[in-house]
Amino acid sequence: MSNPCIKCGKQRIDGKSWKEKSGISFIFYTNTICPDAACQKLLDQETAARIAKNELMLKHKAEAKLAREKLLAVS
Repeated sequence: MSNPCIKCGKQRIDGKSWKEKSGISFIFYTNTICPDAACQKLLDQETAARIAKNELMLKHKAEAKLAREKLLAVS
């Protein structure tokens, strides 16, 4: 199965594998990484920035909801 890097196109490799127990079953995880360390570092930075942006948007959404609820409670 082909799994190219989204940045450079090189074939990704297995970086870390682990298993977790869920009920009576085991779930196997494999984290794939780019073989080019510089490319992987850029991907990690982009992913961290995307996660931070999503968390900030969720925080703003929750604050806006609270503000609307307070406004409705006052009315």
